[in-house]
Amino acid sequence: MNGYRIAAAISIAATLLCSGAFGATKPKPKKPAGGANQVKGVTTGKVGDMLFDGHWRFQVLAVSAASPTYTLKVSNAEEDYAKYHDLADYDDASHTFTAKDGNVLIAVDCLAKNGQAKIEQLDWFSDQQNTALTDNQGNSYTPIAIDMVSKGIWVTKNLLQGSSEKLTMVFAVPTGTTPQDLVVTLKNWEDHKGHDVRVHLTQ
Repeated sequence: MNGYRIAAAISIAATLLCSGAFGATKPKPKKPAGGANQVKGVTTGKVGDMLFDGHWRFQVLAVSAASPTYTLKVSNAEEDYAKYHDLADYDDASHTFTAKDGNVLIAVDCLAKNGQAKIEQLDWFSDQQNTALTDNQGNSYTPIAIDMVSKGIWVTKNLLQGSSEKLTMVFAVPTGTTPQDLVVTLKNWEDHKGHDVRVHLTQ
């Protein structure tokens, strides 16, 4: 009989201990892998910030003052006549764009870096593209040229994991325009899937 009472007492004590009656703490649940514990990409910032959409890192380095001309740094950067001919003339000999009457050119120097675990190319030529310069009046202007080492019109060279490319986006805007934001769609050439980042160009 005493043995039965001792066994019952041990069972009750074990139950109370597990329930926390004696101050014991319950084991903490394991944190889920990824998900809520992952750091989300930063897709909005200012000049100098390194933004990340989960695939590409993108940084605006500088914004030039409005000018009537822009000369390509990469003389053989592939351009699209259809995108600039209404707003600017291009001289093949000097590799220079000249804004047509009533317009000026604004150049935005940028850095793009491949944050994926495979070789990829950035594509600003094909569909689903929102890249544009906005002004303080709510207007937007698409680029007329992209000055970079290219492999196809407005497509970067192959970029290894972690490698980067400097480039300049050129915009033709009406004289007197005050730039506000740069919206850039970061999109892989191979799958045409992309995300937008926004950079505030004014303080």
